[in-house]
Amino acid sequence: MNEKILKIKTDLNPSEYKNLFGDPFWNEQGSSKAKSFYLQLDEKEKALMLKANYLEMIKKARERNFNMAADCLQWWLDGTGFTKNINFQWLRGNNEVLVAENTNIERFEKDPNLITFLKTLTDGKTDNYVAHFDRIFTGGIFRELYYVCGTSTITSTCYFHITRKKNNFVLSGKIIHKWWDRYDWHKGANAYIPNVGYVKDSDALLVQKYCGARPYEMRGEWQQNFNKTFQMDSSRNINLKLR
Repeated sequence: MNEKILKIKTDLNPSEYKNLFGDPFWNEQGSSKAKSFYLQLDEKEKALMLKANYLEMIKKARERNFNMAADCLQWWLDGTGFTKNINFQWLRGNNEVLVAENTNIERFEKDPNLITFLKTLTDGKTDNYVAHFDRIFTGGIFRELYYVCGTSTITSTCYFHITRKKNNFVLSGKIIHKWWDRYDWHKGANAYIPNVGYVKDSDALLVQKYCGARPYEMRGEWQQNFNKTFQMDSSRNINLKLR
């Protein structure tokens, strides 16, 4: 930032220029003087100040070991627009992801369309069953996942090979889980950051307009394999357990 602008607009110290957001990872508030200064700037000057503060946030995120959040923000700032693959082990290290995954698996266990399909199988007959469920979820505001994606989706698709043997059903196959989200911003929307408050998406859009940042897709994928035997009772209830 040109120091002449600092002197013209306010008495803001250059060191405060990058303290617009404070340190949300350690519950430290930003500088009120920096916020006042920001409001006096034109669009391009705001974009430059925001970019400097995003870079500072990346640095602070790494100090907090929030490296995935830092990588994703940097990917957006770099402006390649390429899809970013997120390590599935990191994803499954987040409780919110496991809960969403298990919700979809439970839906397969109780899938009414699966029960209808099973009714068509006669003794000795084998057929394939394919279905999918989506689960939308949001990371906790004090956890790294929130800074990576906020709200995201898991699409779980089953590929089951099922054989009926008298009163038993023998299942083999897999469920492929695809986690996905778009790292982007929407005019009129905002996001809550602890100790900062609501940050307008329109501010980030200025960085895209003037500093070359670009939205991109995030993807993660993993699968679970199954070999199960289960039954269906006279009331058409099945005791399939996939978890």
